[in-house]
Amino acid sequence: MDFVIHELLKDVNGPVRDRYRNSAIAPTDEETSFVSEVRRLFRRHHSGRIYGNFEPDSKKYPFAGMLRDYQSNQDFLAFSRQTAGHLAKTMGGITVATGGYFFGARFAEGDQNLLLIFMLSQRQSHAVDEVTLSLRKSVSLQMEHLDLAARINITDWEAGRPEPVSLVRGRKEVSDYFKSFIGLYEPRTNTEVTQKLKQITEKWMDKRKYPEQQRAGVRARVVEYARKRGNEPVELEVLATIVDEDRHEKFFNAANQQRLGAEFYVDRVSLKAWERVDYSDADLRLNFSKRLLLTGRVNYNADEKTLLIHPIVLPKESLR
Repeated sequence: MDFVIHELLKDVNGPVRDRYRNSAIAPTDEETSFVSEVRRLFRRHHSGRIYGNFEPDSKKYPFAGMLRDYQSNQDFLAFSRQTAGHLAKTMGGITVATGGYFFGARFAEGDQNLLLIFMLSQRQSHAVDEVTLSLRKSVSLQMEHLDLAARINITDWEAGRPEPVSLVRGRKEVSDYFKSFIGLYEPRTNTEVTQKLKQITEKWMDKRKYPEQQRAGVRARVVEYARKRGNEPVELEVLATIVDEDRHEKFFNAANQQRLGAEFYVDRVSLKAWERVDYSDADLRLNFSKRLLLTGRVNYNADEKTLLIHPIVLPKESLR
């Protein structure tokens, strides 16, 4: 494992005060255990993750080029100093950005070559002195505030596989500049991610044997939530509660680990088709809620290719 820490301290509205190590840290059990804990927190982060690749504009988003150079020269210290400097520059123009400690860790997981880049701050707290049984001051890293973190699967990236980069979805004003620093590009179309949402939700309901009425209710509430969001992204945390209120955390974690982002834009036309039947030919146009198939108001015979709808009262003028 390669491991390093640099210092990028900054107050709100203030400049970045940077300090860089002159050598990488030889990993001991302490560093290995620390990185394992960060990896666990990253996988299970309460706000979830977003997925993508690197932006193609290497001048505006130079991180991928730095990573490519590192792959050629294998100088992890130089790579970490270069990327930390790039983050310091990015943070400098963001008034709400606050600094901390920049961590870089490259390690293997099976046959995968992985990279973690993350920021943590320290806080002063209190601890009990085991010898005197009195209080003493203690400084510790705020591990619970892992809001700036990126995981890059270098193996997948070099193989040209989709979405080799994942980022923790932190507070929007903070995570946006970190996304810019990494140069995250989310390549999936709204239609693709909507189809993924539908597939994951249907499998979840299949496995837990939801009755048809409950399935229809879930689909309708998801569609309604997406409609209310308008042009804003939907949030997986909200969708999880709609799909399974009692096990929403399990659904959230399962969906996020299947690379459904913590927030994403949906294709409402594609999602609406989940809830409604839309049929048309040269002479006829039908559009109705699929719930009517459950209530018996609409009966469809697939063998005879017939549809019975009742009751219907047409105004007289419509028949003239």
